[in-house]
Amino acid sequence: MTRKFLSAAGAALLIGLLGVPAAQAQKKQVVKVSEVTRSQLFAPLYVAINKGMFAEQGLEIDLSNAGGGDRVGALILSGGTDIGLAGPEVPIYIYNGESPDKPTIFCALSGTDGFFLASRKKVDKFEWSMLEGKSLFGLRKGSTPQLAWEYLMKQNKVSQAAIDGMITNIALPNREGAWISGNADFTIFNEPAASKLEAAGRLFVIDSIGRLVGRNENTVFFSKKSWIEKNKDAAQKFTNAIGRAQAWMKAHSDEEVADAIAPSFPGVSKADHVSSLKRMRNSGAPIFADDPVVNPSGLAKLQDIMIVGGSLPKDKIVKYEAIVDPSYGEKAKASMGK
Repeated sequence: MTRKFLSAAGAALLIGLLGVPAAQAQKKQVVKVSEVTRSQLFAPLYVAINKGMFAEQGLEIDLSNAGGGDRVGALILSGGTDIGLAGPEVPIYIYNGESPDKPTIFCALSGTDGFFLASRKKVDKFEWSMLEGKSLFGLRKGSTPQLAWEYLMKQNKVSQAAIDGMITNIALPNREGAWISGNADFTIFNEPAASKLEAAGRLFVIDSIGRLVGRNENTVFFSKKSWIEKNKDAAQKFTNAIGRAQAWMKAHSDEEVADAIAPSFPGVSKADHVSSLKRMRNSGAPIFADDPVVNPSGLAKLQDIMIVGGSLPKDKIVKYEAIVDPSYGEKAKASMGK
C-alpha cells in the first residue's frame, strides 16, 4: 500500500511540475460522431471542439462527415459511429423501422431550418407563384431541408406538379458543382455554400427557410438506446459541452465565433465565416438553438412537416417521450450557472 501511495504521490508531483492539470492528464474517452455535412450551421459543435469544451469534460471527439442524413442513420445502425448529428427525421425513420435497438435523441443543436431559398437570377420581389414552370433544385426526398421547402410551397399554393418535378437525386457533397454546371432556376443552400455561391455571382439569396417555417427541430444529436444506456455519463458530458458552446456563442461576436470554428474549415476565409454567421444570426429565425433541450413543440412541428410532405403517415407519429430523453439537456442547462 505504501508503494502504491508513493507512486500516486510521485505521479501527482510530476503532473504538478509539468504544469499539466490532473483532469487533462487522465485518459479521455473517445466518442465517434458523424455529422450530416460540414456547415457553420453546426457552429456550436466546432466551438466545443476547438475551444476545448469537450476536453474539459474528459472527452475526445472523433468527428467524421457522413455526407447525408441517410448515411448518418446507416452508421448509427451498423455501430460505425456512437453519436449522429442529423435532422430528427433520421431517428424517426429508424424508430419506425425494424431495428429493435431504437434511437434516443438527447441534445438539440439547430432550432429551425438553416437553408436559404435562392435563385439563379436576381429577384427584386419574390412571389411563390414564380416557382411554377421553373426548374427547382432540391435535396434528397424526405430530408429535413427538402421537407421544409415542400411544406412552404404547399402552404403557398404551389402546384403539386412543380413539387413532383423537383431535382432531388444529387448527393449532398455534389450539389454546388451540379448547381454551377446546371440550369435550374431556384434552389435552397445552407452555409457556407450559400455565401460562397452568392459571392461568385452564381446565385442570389431570397429568404431564410427557417424564418418562413418557424421553430422546428432541425438538427439533433442521437444515439442507439444501447449506446446511451452504456454511456450515460459520456452522453451527459457531451451535452454539457454543447450547452457551454451555445452559451459561449451568445456572448461573443460573429468575428470571435469565426475564429473559434476556423480550424474545422480549412481553406475558408474569416470573411466568409463572418458573412455566413451574420446571415444566420440576423435571419430572424432561431437557427441556433438557445440550449441543448429538445423542444417538444419543435419536434411536433417537424413531424407535421413530414406528414404534409408524405414521408410520415399520421399513424406513425412518434411521441416526444418515446424518442427524446430531455434529461441530458435539462441537466446541462441547469449546470450553466455553476
